[in-house]
Amino acid sequence: MNTSSYEEVIASRAFREDLEDLNLAIADGLKRAGEPVAINGNVCYGHLQQDFHLGDLVPGMEPKRRALHLLAQDSSCFVEVGVAGGHAALLALHSNPALKFIGIDLGQRLKASWPPVDIYVPIVFKWLEDRFPGRVKLYMSDAIEGLRQAAAEQPFGPIDLVHLDALKKTRSAEVEAIWPGLAGQCYLLQGDNKNGHVQASSEKMITEGRARRVTAWQFQDIQSTNYDVLTIGPDIVTGNVSLESLMGQRILLCVCHQDDETLFCGSTLSRLKGKADVTVASFFRPAPNRRDTNTREAAMQRVCDAVGARRIQFPFAVENDHRRLRRFIKMPSQPVENPPEVLRPLGRHPLFGLLSGSAFALMQQVKPSTIITHNNVGEYGHIEHVLLHHAVLQAARRYQDANVLSFGVGLADADLVVPSWPEQKNRLFDEYMPQWKGRNLYDFALSDEGFVKQDLSDDD
Repeated sequence: MNTSSYEEVIASRAFREDLEDLNLAIADGLKRAGEPVAINGNVCYGHLQQDFHLGDLVPGMEPKRRALHLLAQDSSCFVEVGVAGGHAALLALHSNPALKFIGIDLGQRLKASWPPVDIYVPIVFKWLEDRFPGRVKLYMSDAIEGLRQAAAEQPFGPIDLVHLDALKKTRSAEVEAIWPGLAGQCYLLQGDNKNGHVQASSEKMITEGRARRVTAWQFQDIQSTNYDVLTIGPDIVTGNVSLESLMGQRILLCVCHQDDETLFCGSTLSRLKGKADVTVASFFRPAPNRRDTNTREAAMQRVCDAVGARRIQFPFAVENDHRRLRRFIKMPSQPVENPPEVLRPLGRHPLFGLLSGSAFALMQQVKPSTIITHNNVGEYGHIEHVLLHHAVLQAARRYQDANVLSFGVGLADADLVVPSWPEQKNRLFDEYMPQWKGRNLYDFALSDEGFVKQDLSDDD
């Protein structure tokens, strides 16, 4: 996937030359028809901007241009209603050279106040087909019919990015029309988001469980009233979990100890770098009298820096005497075959309230859409992992606004398996070396990483 920054794409000679050539094609066509050189508003120019081809990109649309650039780089097939001057398509196709584009535009001058779309839209269609052969499919059609046709034909496979920027009162109907052609997870870029009908359509989809608002920090930094970004698709409805479904999310990773984030989630964190807003919280200080007691926190900070995550350390000590904890949790001799037994209400344990309360406070602060933590067997039978598992789940039930995944190590089945990325994971392990020997101690260290979706209605 192309990883050029927005600044690099916008300033590139290839984009600038294509932009100039496209604008001149539109301007020449309008002049020959005796019309003013002006088009409808888009991501590059203002609405009815006179002689737009002689001006620079309008600053007011830069947040939306940046958002489109990010979304295009994470997508493979982009559908747009309202191609207009083709500028959104041009930016997206330059942002990701592997991206395919489907454009839908009626190309008719339905209002006297409009510029002559019947003249310049056909010019834009031909220009896109000539410039990007094999990468574009264009429908001269109304929105609903064009979306239905695109969904039925799927000329480039499942659709994972949709931009709706016209017919403001029919957004819900447009989503319904394209729904059969969507990938399991699909970005929806809602243009003209100042409009009340557009906002209402977004809230309706979220309420129905058909959409989720994207909360990753990349989009928070470029928020604008001109657009909104949602994730829609069948996987949102069913609650299916995939690596792609985690992208664009705000994720809170709750672990007991420094190194747990790498052992159980290192490949996943590496794959999500720059694609999700991740906070990693460790709830216990390093245990005393270890070879790496004084190096673990710094190592974990370097790991978080490497994967682009924030790190939070809570001021809790590791249980020096597990005899007290064993009065509450009985660990089996074979943890994979037999889960731990909770002997007494965990709320009575002196640490449990601190762990659960701190996790809840952190959730309120970070506002995650996904929470990841230890599982109920403690992965390889670690009693503190079991304690934090129950504490985080209790906090998540209070928070009520996030999916919760537990690590899959030690469990029979997984709802999500992320392929191991051994080269990257080994680099993270190296941050803990030479004092730490975890890579040699745990046979799962470089295996694929599994995760299990937690049912928050179940008290475990």
